Amino acid sequence: MATATFTDEIVSLPNGRSQVVFRGGAGDPVVYLHGGGGLVLEDPLLGALERTNEVIAPVAPGFIDLADLEEIQDVHELAMHYDDLFEALGLEGVPVVGHSFGGMTGAELAAHYPRRISRLVLIAPVGLWNDSYPVADLFAALPTELPGLLFADTSHPAAQAMIAGGEGEPDIEALMPLMRGLTTLAKFMWPIPDRGLSRRLWRIRVPTLLLWGGDDALVPARYAEDWGAAIAETSTVIVEGAGHIPTVESPEQTLAAITGFLSGVAVS
Repeated sequence: MATATFTDEIVSLPNGRSQVVFRGGAGDPVVYLHGGGGLVLEDPLLGALERTNEVIAPVAPGFIDLADLEEIQDVHELAMHYDDLFEALGLEGVPVVGHSFGGMTGAELAAHYPRRISRLVLIAPVGLWNDSYPVADLFAALPTELPGLLFADTSHPAAQAMIAGGEGEPDIEALMPLMRGLTTLAKFMWPIPDRGLSRRLWRIRVPTLLLWGGDDALVPARYAEDWGAAIAETSTVIVEGAGHIPTVESPEQTLAAITGFLSGVAVS
């Protein structure tokens, strides 16, 4: 699949803040909120989305400069930050696609500022906690354990790229985006990722697609039940044989479900 082609810009926000945003494609806008590994422009999802839409992909605060986090103290201020960004970009009533940490961020934005979002795609979002099937402790994992948490098939090229030579030695360059993001993730997720989001999900009134890899070792697919029980209008797709990054591990089924949902086609 073709990869996305993006240009970046710095968007000015109130109180002297700024936000790095990547744009690609043309057409009606759709916003993509990346996961804990940072914004990966080679993700097949971005290439698929930009074929029919203008894709707007901000780099989450803290993933470029940890100083950004000084102005964002909790998930409520994180939602306010994205509301400011949408205001600066003139976005209202647009589709939002979020993966993992980006899914949690999209859900918080939809709960705090419902007018900003028209349709919501949540790909293996973090943000809830269930003692019966806890989210894996990403912060305690060794670098060599990360492929097993993120991929169902650790022989997948993307999983192998995280380990130099397949001999257990970490590829520092490949791991750097994820490691840089851990400080940001810890601020909003550690020790338990549910910072009250479960009590706000009822405020999400837009059509929502919940998409999970059936073999997600980081955020078990059973969480789809918890999200689905709390949000009024949901569709759920479980991609069997995929882990936490189904857009990479099982792109055909995943991308068909997402693009179909965004175009108004019923999915199941």
